[in-house]
Amino acid sequence: MTEVLRGAVWRIPTVGRDRTVLVVQHNAVIRHHAGGIACVLVQEVEDALDTLLTVPITQPVRGVVMASDIHQFRPVRFEQGKCLGYLAAEDMESVAQALRAALDL
Repeated sequence: MTEVLRGAVWRIPTVGRDRTVLVVQHNAVIRHHAGGIACVLVQEVEDALDTLLTVPITQPVRGVVMASDIHQFRPVRFEQGKCLGYLAAEDMESVAQALRAALDL
């Protein structure tokens, strides 16, 4: 299995359907606290608005990262899923800013 790392976009199975998610949890926390992996949902759409809480992306999938839609998924979901690639550093920084806004950090 591909190692789960911050900035990776995965398609993972969930109840009822597959979801596309972006891993936002710190790599050290993923490695040392195996309970769940913090992710935000990625809505795969052609045209996406850039707002305070959303970040449009084009790679590795076309869509919008929803910073206010944070979930934790068990590592087994990633074992059953597929890594689609990694967000560019500048896109990940935009996601980090949106997360800070969403969480008032």
